[in-house]
Amino acid sequence: MIKIVATDLDETLLNSERKVCKRNIDAIKKAREMGVLIVPSTGRGPGFLDDVLESIDIKSSGNFSILANGGCILDNGSGKIIDMYPMQFEKVKKIFEYAKSKHIPCQIYTTEKAYYIHPAPTELLFADRYPDAYEIYNGDDIEFLKETPIIKMILFDNDLNYLMGLEPDIAKLCNYDLQISYSSDKYMEINEKGVNKGTGLKDICKMLNIDINDSMAIGDNYNDKEMLEVAGISVAVNNAHLLMKEISDYITIANNNEGAVGEAIEKFILNPRKK
Repeated sequence: MIKIVATDLDETLLNSERKVCKRNIDAIKKAREMGVLIVPSTGRGPGFLDDVLESIDIKSSGNFSILANGGCILDNGSGKIIDMYPMQFEKVKKIFEYAKSKHIPCQIYTTEKAYYIHPAPTELLFADRYPDAYEIYNGDDIEFLKETPIIKMILFDNDLNYLMGLEPDIAKLCNYDLQISYSSDKYMEINEKGVNKGTGLKDICKMLNIDINDSMAIGDNYNDKEMLEVAGISVAVNNAHLLMKEISDYITIANNNEGAVGEAIEKFILNPRKK
């Protein structure tokens, strides 16, 4: 019996306009009425998801979100971080210097805000929706963040293959002591080693005394991989990358614009015996 659903946001729960469609809203509402916990599991940082929480009515006590690919867990009601896995500052500094040398836009996520470093204009099309959640920083030194918990870094380029080609350099730079994944076909996501959405899901299940086998995870991209692997039931949305489809128990007929999360909830929670 599924007691908890961890769902990715962008390109999964959200459509291309970054909204939650009616099919998803309706299915989530019915699942919650049955006592199922809905947990957004996203690469986004604090401050970048209030509108999503409100649209599915989970910005309240007893609800939680996995943020920064497992870098921290948010209490939706209080807005407070209740657990986190910060990166070592020396690693962050090395990656920052590397990105600077390559003229690659970089993002550093703290528990308070995200710092967009020399951002590309297209990055700000998303960030500008959450003006209090980020700050543009064009300086050449990040020592001011030395005592601040950093929960994730991002390197940005519209050429995903180019970013993937940088992975060996960055991994070697930090003695291979990193967790690297990708999202939205333009972001390299970097966390402390062993930190991912899968560990975030396991942490929430442990905190709430829920058997991991009673969980369902829904995703589309490389930063969802570990979450899909640990969940009791794994679902890849129709628009997911091939690898996510290969490791998932079910692939939705609908894509993220057609209510893929709603379809998964209907199949495995609302109508589990329906053929």
